[in-house]
Amino acid sequence: MDTSGDFITYVSPYYALSWAKDFPMMSYFNVESGGRNRRYQDKSLLRPGKGGCLIGEGESSFDKQAPAVCDGWKTVYEDVPLGGKNRLDCVVEPSGDRRFSLSVRSVSDAIEGEFFRVYTAPDISPVSVWAEKTTREPSSQYDTPVSIYTPEIIKASFRLPAVLHFPDCGLVKVEADDPAIYLQEHFVPDYDNTGLNLGPFNRGGHAWRKSVHTGSVILSFHSEKPLKEAGLTFTVLEENYPQLPGCDFSDARFDGLKRCWQNTFTVNPIHQSMGDNILLEGVGHLALAFKADMIPFTPALFGTYSVCDALRTSIEVALRERIGENNRLGGGYGWESTEVTLISLYDYLLATNDWTFIRRYQDEISRLVRGVLATDTDGDGIFESPFHGNYMTPNRESLNWWDDFAFGHKDAYVNLHAYRALTGMQKVLNLLGLPDEAKAVGTQLDKFRSAFDSTFYNPETGMYAGWISRDGRVHDYQFTFISSMAINEGLVPEKRARQILQKMLKKLKEEGYDYVYGIPGPLVPVAKEDLGTWEEMTRWGRYENGGLCGQAAYHFIQALYNVGMRRDADEILFTMMATYEREYTHSGVFTGYLQSVDWRTKGGAPTGYNYLADNYYFLLAAVTGYYGVKYPELQAPSTDPAYAATLYGDRLFDEDWKFCEDSVVDASGISFDDSGWRTLTLPHDFSIERRYPRTTDTLARL
Repeated sequence: MDTSGDFITYVSPYYALSWAKDFPMMSYFNVESGGRNRRYQDKSLLRPGKGGCLIGEGESSFDKQAPAVCDGWKTVYEDVPLGGKNRLDCVVEPSGDRRFSLSVRSVSDAIEGEFFRVYTAPDISPVSVWAEKTTREPSSQYDTPVSIYTPEIIKASFRLPAVLHFPDCGLVKVEADDPAIYLQEHFVPDYDNTGLNLGPFNRGGHAWRKSVHTGSVILSFHSEKPLKEAGLTFTVLEENYPQLPGCDFSDARFDGLKRCWQNTFTVNPIHQSMGDNILLEGVGHLALAFKADMIPFTPALFGTYSVCDALRTSIEVALRERIGENNRLGGGYGWESTEVTLISLYDYLLATNDWTFIRRYQDEISRLVRGVLATDTDGDGIFESPFHGNYMTPNRESLNWWDDFAFGHKDAYVNLHAYRALTGMQKVLNLLGLPDEAKAVGTQLDKFRSAFDSTFYNPETGMYAGWISRDGRVHDYQFTFISSMAINEGLVPEKRARQILQKMLKKLKEEGYDYVYGIPGPLVPVAKEDLGTWEEMTRWGRYENGGLCGQAAYHFIQALYNVGMRRDADEILFTMMATYEREYTHSGVFTGYLQSVDWRTKGGAPTGYNYLADNYYFLLAAVTGYYGVKYPELQAPSTDPAYAATLYGDRLFDEDWKFCEDSVVDASGISFDDSGWRTLTLPHDFSIERRYPRTTDTLARL
């Protein structure tokens, strides 16, 4: 505790906290969940000049003269004048290295409504609030008329306890001493930074996301009923990372994993889905599977809305609201959103065994499976995307995660996602008791395996091409992720897999990549006709065209482990994890073009723009690669009668059967047209359909 200056400051290995001496204001706050370095003493999580203040009838305690009194470790403010006759006492008290409390007591009327407000800083990564939402309507005090210059305020109300996650820094649990106390979150933009400040044609959300980035996330604490005293406790939690048998992360080489694993998960406050940052919804999002892949190994946060809850919400809204007439997900996030959602659904089931959820949306899941199968439009076993892929055009019928490239038609990236999605869904359909649908999926998977190599393997480079355009051209830019994904899915013989990876490692070393920030997607520049039009971003060595991102690195590192090239895999993995412990790796919401560190140049300069939490995907290789942990086996639905009743209780076994007394080819197919068959109810016997002669001998046979 330091009282020598204008502030009363508490410093422990896990947090730093300052309160002004002259008036009640939390002036500085930052946390370090791992307790390993002093960065939390260098940069505040609070907005300068705003911080955290008491609130009474809308008035702030900022500059309200009520000098602090130190009582041992306590900081006491007495008789703080707020809002007419409203006067409050306030006590701040640390207890241990990880906890401090804030107690507010009314010395006049009762405390009701808002009583404490915190403004987060504009130069930090916005906080994710992990908590159950309430039906309490958040305040409208920050609302403004909605226009292209003034976005709708994003806001929500949450029950306590809540866990606040500050990326790169740590986790803070907030508890209240009365259930009437709840939390509101508001994203309040900097209105001087709205409008078309990111390019004349970059309209919509991009036009105002920077204004939110430079604004503040406001966290305010309220009481639903009159209270004489309201207490809040803030506890810095330990880092949240896998706690698995056989995985020892105590070595300092894993510190980057421990710091950044939770950075993967950001929650949108409106519907609580899990997107790439807190403004981007995760509903049907093309990157959802990166996060879902990590969830089976991720511990739940203490007593709050969990990452599994957020994944379920992301999937559920997509299944309920986003399926189009083509049995695929709409929304414009990427053509592979359907496949990614099915992969995420399988991951969710591995993590939770929540067959009740699967059964509830069985029809919607079957529709998505049919939507994937239907994209093999020429029947060759390979799935086709609508966009031709011949060259880049401004308006594309489809795109994938690598949207700066003209991926299209026979798109290897989408195909590999489709293969993985259908592999998981075949198991799910079998366990749901749908053998015909599962068989149809299995047939398609067999065709895919037979066709993949001849379609995408390029003997000229000895690697797998990115896409085959409708005009028949092979577009091969030696994508590290395409060949690596194929290897990880078991589609490449081990000898060839090692040859491919050795070629890629040789190329990386020749080009001077040191793995400090990862590895590039393409190993050679993508041709201009296959590139987007943002010249500053698509220039070789920047963003997707040779820039470095942790998402692409995962596939490559895992492939190295899978073929036994451990020394090479270790070099990349531990070099990157050292960077993620040493440097800030999360930029915020939308810092601006070439300002976000989710993408880097070879030299480390930021070259991203719309912050992607996908950057932490590579950390998964420490679990599934370095330690070789396998995903759990898919468990069948419980055989407990009570559970079975909830799972299958709404299914009537005796109704809606179809009957045809004939031998019909391909009747087991999902798309088979049985509209001409008779609909009937059990019990039923085929003999009813026949006319037998009324003889004693015939009746005896019947």
